[in-house]
Amino acid sequence: MGRSPAWANVFDDSPTLGAMDDHNHAELNAEMNADMPVTIFADDQRIESLSIYMDRLDELVHVFQDASADDGQLLDRRPAADAWSVSEVLHHLADAEMHQSIRLREMLVVERPVWPDWDESAYASMLGYDTRPAGDALTLILSIRNVNSRLLAILSPEQWNRTAIHPARGEVDVAGWVQICHDHLAGHVLQARRATVGMI
Repeated sequence: MGRSPAWANVFDDSPTLGAMDDHNHAELNAEMNADMPVTIFADDQRIESLSIYMDRLDELVHVFQDASADDGQLLDRRPAADAWSVSEVLHHLADAEMHQSIRLREMLVVERPVWPDWDESAYASMLGYDTRPAGDALTLILSIRNVNSRLLAILSPEQWNRTAIHPARGEVDVAGWVQICHDHLAGHVLQARRATVGMI
């Protein structure tokens, strides 16, 4: 069995996550630690896309762990009145991951679907980003990335060529979807890291 990434053990290492009653962290952790069966690809581009999709998760977990240290006050501290805390960033990422998961599945099943946009600010203000446990959001993010990576790994070359219409970027294929997910996560990991040190 290959070496597991640091985020695969976050459920064991984090008291915040370990104390949650709604998730069976032991089973989920074991699942994430299992070697992922990957289709043998004829080219390296799809292998690279799989790697890109799982990139930055370790850093996201480290930010959560750093912000959870001591009394965990850094999780809810906003660096400015109009800026998100680490907790709010995590809840936004969790909702974004759910949206992106639906988009991927629509692209694979529907012929050139048009993806609707979603109101990120409304989600943040109406869904309790500032009151719900950040650990719940992190659990969901890691779980969705794990599930989607396994889906990506079994896609045929023809499926990787399927496309959809993004509300801002126009037509994208599966690799383009992966890049969008990567860029979105990377930007918010940096935002969360800056929030822990009081920077906007």
